[in-house]
Amino acid sequence: MSSNPGKRYRVGIVGGSIAGCATAIELLRLGCDVTLFERTGETLKDRGAGIGMPRSVVETLIARDLIDRDTAFFRSDVFTRLWRTASESRYGHLAWDQPIFLALVNWGQLYRNLRRRVPDPIYRLHRTVRRLVNEADRVVVELATGEREAFDFCVCADGYASLSGDALFPEAPAQYAGYVLWRGSLPESALGETAPLEGGVRSPGHAGGHGIFYFVPGADGSIEPGARLVNWGVYVKVPEAGLETLLVDAAGHRHAGSLPPGAMPRDTECALLDRVEGRLPEFYLEILRACRHTSVYAIQDREVPAYRKGRIAVAGDAGALARPHSASGALKAMTDALALSDALAAEPLDLDAALDRYSQSQTRSGNHLVRFGRQLGEALVTSIPDWSTMDVSAMERWFSSIVTLRPEMLGGSNSPR
Repeated sequence: MSSNPGKRYRVGIVGGSIAGCATAIELLRLGCDVTLFERTGETLKDRGAGIGMPRSVVETLIARDLIDRDTAFFRSDVFTRLWRTASESRYGHLAWDQPIFLALVNWGQLYRNLRRRVPDPIYRLHRTVRRLVNEADRVVVELATGEREAFDFCVCADGYASLSGDALFPEAPAQYAGYVLWRGSLPESALGETAPLEGGVRSPGHAGGHGIFYFVPGADGSIEPGARLVNWGVYVKVPEAGLETLLVDAAGHRHAGSLPPGAMPRDTECALLDRVEGRLPEFYLEILRACRHTSVYAIQDREVPAYRKGRIAVAGDAGALARPHSASGALKAMTDALALSDALAAEPLDLDAALDRYSQSQTRSGNHLVRFGRQLGEALVTSIPDWSTMDVSAMERWFSSIVTLRPEMLGGSNSPR
């Protein structure tokens, strides 16, 4: 092979979100012939949500030209842990400014950065993949239309409900963690005051979970005061049986693991709000009350035995599925894409050796991240103590006694959510 080590490979990618786009870009730059299958249209991709990732990772993405150098984000050096008390009911008692080093990014802005780098002819919209078939030295993609197309290898990058799950790793189903994440966003202009959100992530705890509230750039990428978005999420314990009613949309249809923005009945939003009324500080409750078209996700996780089976590889949440406390969703999607590209470049003449290299590294780091997320879930939801009874030293001792792991992909940094 010549200077483009991947040029001989035809690659099919299932899923056109963060993981799929990042993988397509990296493999195109190796010289691969890439086809991406996306079952929805473009309009569903701009969710308006916020995400956090280590600032060092943002620098890597810029260096690899996956995002623009002028991509806007907010810096956060602390997770401010708060607890509502009788004397501090509006803003909450400050328990701990927990050090972190995050970039707070608008999800839609990140997606658009990636999507612009994927040529339109290879991004096939409204293509639902029904099945992937491993053959001796190729993978056959079967579409819902009955069409079939063969590739040297395929990458499943279609999220935690990936079609690869049952086919590749039936022995490793996702497990429900016993709680949900209720999420939403609000234009800054809807706030009566903004000072409590300046300077980082605010995390008010409550008996049975905690919340996260922070600014992200507005839909147009603006970080100017008045044009920002407030992104928020609140973790709430829900027994598994309760998901039967919680995950029913406004049309009466039951969803498997989540309700997307706009699908949730108002009665369900009000029921979730009732769960935290009087528990979160009043300032943060006002944000929740002002929001409509929120979403909810049943928190699940999954360790996997490998990141490949035959010539089918997985990336992002189609592989190891970590709880969102670890700030890992988009981050893992991007790092998987980089790792696959690097493995192919390191093994330019042997595709199976490259896929093995990728599988070994990402299985290890992905499963480690799952275990890290479980520890964070234990500390911040399942067994959360009353932070108002603890000083900073007690908070540090409590957290360190439960969260003993650090995510390998972040170089040991800690980004709890």
